[in-house]
Amino acid sequence: MKNKLNYSIVFFWLVGLAGGLTSCKKEDDVTPAPVITRVRTVSKDSIYTYTAQYNADSSYMATRTVPVAFDSTTILGRPGRIYAIIGENLGSASAIYFNDVSVYFNPVLVTNNTIIVTIPTTTPFAGSNKLRVVTAGGSVEFGFSIQQPAPVITKVDQLAGQSGDVITITGTIFDNVTAVRFGTVNAEITGKSATQLTVKVPASLSTAAISVTTPGGTAAYSIPFGFKTAIFDDALATGWYSGGWNGTPTVPSKGVIKRGAGSLQYDYTGGFGGFQLGNDASPVPLTGATGIKLSLYGGSGTEGKIVKLVVNGNYDGGVQLVLHAGVWTDYAVPLSSLGATGTLSQIVFQEFSGNAPETIYVDDLGLY
Repeated sequence: MKNKLNYSIVFFWLVGLAGGLTSCKKEDDVTPAPVITRVRTVSKDSIYTYTAQYNADSSYMATRTVPVAFDSTTILGRPGRIYAIIGENLGSASAIYFNDVSVYFNPVLVTNNTIIVTIPTTTPFAGSNKLRVVTAGGSVEFGFSIQQPAPVITKVDQLAGQSGDVITITGTIFDNVTAVRFGTVNAEITGKSATQLTVKVPASLSTAAISVTTPGGTAAYSIPFGFKTAIFDDALATGWYSGGWNGTPTVPSKGVIKRGAGSLQYDYTGGFGGFQLGNDASPVPLTGATGIKLSLYGGSGTEGKIVKLVVNGNYDGGVQLVLHAGVWTDYAVPLSSLGATGTLSQIVFQEFSGNAPETIYVDDLGLY
């Protein structure tokens, strides 16, 4: 009886010992929860605003980004930039989220206290404004916003017109737009979305750069609005005439019109024909002008074909313009590229692909 009692005591002692060891082992295996103390830049951006001159009498507000000192704590990230997540217990990281979107990271760049990660350019700038890291010990969130990228203007449907005209600006990242300006003059915004804006043309404009401002910065369209001197706007300006060779002009034309009531049409009947506009009576001074602006439309069979813009008979100079069939394309050609100085007395659109017969249309032609 005594032996049985001893065996029972030993048995329960061994069970208790095993349970204690198991308990200690489980406690030792617990992975501590991750902690984020801060996020720092691997390179920091300094963004500032300045006035940029568009031409002799027009300017717009622009932004410039300059990399500065290393290792600055931030709660705002820019897509495409590298950041370091600083904290504790980060070594087992299995996922990283910005604004609830999972992003790739290189496990080689992970330590217990640091994760180096690049914010993808596709990361949304709207969302939870949280950074989240998931590890074997759980997950942790940290307040962190994504900087809205700068807007991009891809097209303006009307590059000339009257005060009060409503024009459409197409592009990307127009979210949270704060201003649309013609030069330094604010325009009334009548409609807005992430990809399109409608605005009223301000009063008292000649030529000015169109710019869009959002929290991400300011972007200006490459072609200015308006003219210093209009050559064709529904009709040829006083003193100008039309003509040419290997073809027939129709001025004004009702065929295809970009804006207003008419356009310039030329039907090329022979290769390398020329559509000529001239003003021998009163040539236009080029003083203060930057270039020639126009909208060009290609008729059937013209896709990818070329016409050469020549001024004042300088055929050794000139600039080749690409035609797009069934589409209006806007061009702004610097006078320096055309070899033009002094005055403007002649403009020629020479067919340059040997592609006759073909038809082109020109609208909103003038100096900017």
